[in-house]
Amino acid sequence: MNNPERQVSVEVRLAILALTNEHAWRLDHGAADTLYELYAEDGELLQLPPRDLIGRDAIKAWGAERVKLPRVSRHVETNHRIFWQGGKLRGTLYASVYRCEAEPATDTQPFMVGDYEDEYVLSGTRWLIHRRVIRKAIRVAR
Repeated sequence: MNNPERQVSVEVRLAILALTNEHAWRLDHGAADTLYELYAEDGELLQLPPRDLIGRDAIKAWGAERVKLPRVSRHVETNHRIFWQGGKLRGTLYASVYRCEAEPATDTQPFMVGDYEDEYVLSGTRWLIHRRVIRKAIRVAR
C-alpha cells in the first residue's frame, strides 16, 4: 500500500492525466514520431519490445519507425494513481492495448493488459515523463 508523502494538487493531477492521455492519443493516431516531446531529455521508455529506449533521441528514433507501420492500435488507460514517493512524482495506470497490424482493423482482440509505472518531472511549467516502465500482466496468445 502506498503511503503518500504529500497530497497531489488538483492542478498537478489534471496535468498528469492530460500528459498520459496525450501519450496514448499520439500512439494511436499516427503521431508516434512526436512522442519524444512528452519525455524529459533523459527520459526512459522501458520494457517496450524489442528494446528499452533510453533518452529522448532513442524515443524519437523509435517513434519515427513506429509511425511508418500500418498498425492500428488503441490504448485504453484506466485506474490512474498519482502520488509522491521518495521526493518524486510517480504514477501507475492500467493499460489495455488493442492492435491490428493492418487496416482495416478487423478480428481485433486485446493485445496486452498491463500496468504502466511512471515517474514524472517538472520542466519549467510543464510536466514530462521521466521514466515509463511497461509491466505486462496478461499477454494474449496468438
